[in-house]
Amino acid sequence: MPRVDYERIFVLDDRVALLGEYALNDECPLEFADLQRSLPMNGLRHLVSFYQGEYAFTPFRVDDLWFVVLTLGVPRIEDRGSIGTLLAAARVHIPPNLTPTLARREALLREREKEIAQRELFVSRREQRALQIESDIQGAAMRVKELDLEVRSREDRLVALRDYAVRMQRTFLRGTSSAETPAEGTSQPSEKPAAPPAKSAP
Repeated sequence: MPRVDYERIFVLDDRVALLGEYALNDECPLEFADLQRSLPMNGLRHLVSFYQGEYAFTPFRVDDLWFVVLTLGVPRIEDRGSIGTLLAAARVHIPPNLTPTLARREALLREREKEIAQRELFVSRREQRALQIESDIQGAAMRVKELDLEVRSREDRLVALRDYAVRMQRTFLRGTSSAETPAEGTSQPSEKPAAPPAKSAP
C-alpha cells in the first residue's frame, strides 16, 4: 500500500480564515499560505482533495468548521472515514467561544507580521540611505583632497613668483646704485685758471 504521511491540520471557519493549526510534522515545508494558493476556484468541498506537488489537502466539514488535513500522498477512502470520525470527536472538545478568540488571535498575528514586514522595509531603506550618504561623504572627501592639492600647488607657484620678483627688484636696485656712483681713480674736472691781466700801453 502507498504510504501516507500526515503533516498538518488546518482549522478554518466558514470564510476559510485560519482559526488554528496542528503541526504533526515540524519539517513539513508547506504552510497555510500554500493552502490558500492551492484553493480550487469553487472553494472547499467535503472529502474532495486538492494538490500541490506530492502533497494533498483534504477538507473535512465538521459542523461550522473546516478541518483541512495536509498529507504527503493521498489518503484512502477508508482512511478518510476514520479521520472524519476523529475530527468530529475533536470538534466536540473545541469550546464555541474559542472560535472567535482564535480568529482574533490569528488576525492579531497577521497584523504583527505586517508591522514586522513594514519595519524591515523601513530599516532596509534606511540602510540603503546610509550607504548612499557614506558614498557621498567619501566622494566629497576625495574632492576636498583634490582641492587641497590644487591650493597647495597654487601657493607654491605664488611663493616662487614672489621670490623671483624679489630677486629682480634687488638686481634692479644694485644696477641703479652702480650707475650713480663715479668710477674709482677719476677726479672731477677743475675750473680753468683765470688769464693774467693785460698790460697797459706806456
